[in-house]
Amino acid sequence: FRQLLTWTVPEGWRESDKPDPMGMRLVDLRFGSDNEGECYISLMPGSAGGLEANVNRWRTQMGQPAYTPDEIAKLPKKPFFNREATFVSFDGDFKGFGASEAQTGFSLLGLIHSAEQATIFVKLTGPKALVEKNAAAFDAFCQSIKPNVPKE
Repeated sequence: FRQLLTWTVPEGWRESDKPDPMGMRLVDLRFGSDNEGECYISLMPGSAGGLEANVNRWRTQMGQPAYTPDEIAKLPKKPFFNREATFVSFDGDFKGFGASEAQTGFSLLGLIHSAEQATIFVKLTGPKALVEKNAAAFDAFCQSIKPNVPKE
């Protein structure tokens, strides 16, 4: 699916040299002096479980309680793909997939765009200060993601 989208990698970020353990990431980017910051795009068919399930999965990964449907409905939106995507920002102790221990003092920024055909996720995690420093780069990266339309 990687060829379906194009994007511009922010300055100071680089593509990870480790393979995605689940094989779901179109691109896996790292940033920070020890590559402790991570940002990736994943694309799933259909609704991918729905907005509520995905937001609350990310909340759980950050050691936060689930949001109610009303709280999810009030989440901010950001422009994405000429539409709107749901934006999330959480602080907490991050325990990613397969991690044995949570990493304290982390932040997560995420964008979820659902359409009938597919759902696109853009997720950034890292130490809180590093995430804050890269928030504008995250926004620019998200705005750079476009459908890869073949030139005729």
